[in-house]
Amino acid sequence: CQNTTESAVAVETLDDVPEHVLRGLPEDVRLFPSAVDKTRLGVWATKSILKGKKFGPFVGDKKKRSQVKSNVYMWEVYYPNLGWMCVDATDPEKGNWLRYINWARSGKEQNLFPLEINRTIYYKSLKILRHFLLRIFCRN
Repeated sequence: CQNTTESAVAVETLDDVPEHVLRGLPEDVRLFPSAVDKTRLGVWATKSILKGKKFGPFVGDKKKRSQVKSNVYMWEVYYPNLGWMCVDATDPEKGNWLRYINWARSGKEQNLFPLEINRTIYYKSLKILRHFLLRIFCRN
């Protein structure tokens, strides 16, 4: 789970988003300033997204935990041959649009659920989403 108390030093803007991330956005979502963390961008639904829709995979550099400087943009995945590895999207150039999904402040705000399928992270919608910031929640 991510540490929600860490925040970026600078405020993310759309100008900071790599072109490949913008090109990879599904047609039913857009990046706008986050309602959860004012220093970050967030992923917003622009049309209704049905319950059960799957997004992914989450993309980033595969690293050992000791190599990761921030846990805001990463997931840990167990690889039988390598042990626990992080998929780290701290560098926007290495990630995709899923990097911009924000962390919910409570379970009530959560509208996505992380899934690990074949050592790859996906997100699945928990309810019908209409013009909401996409959020995932994790208890520590």
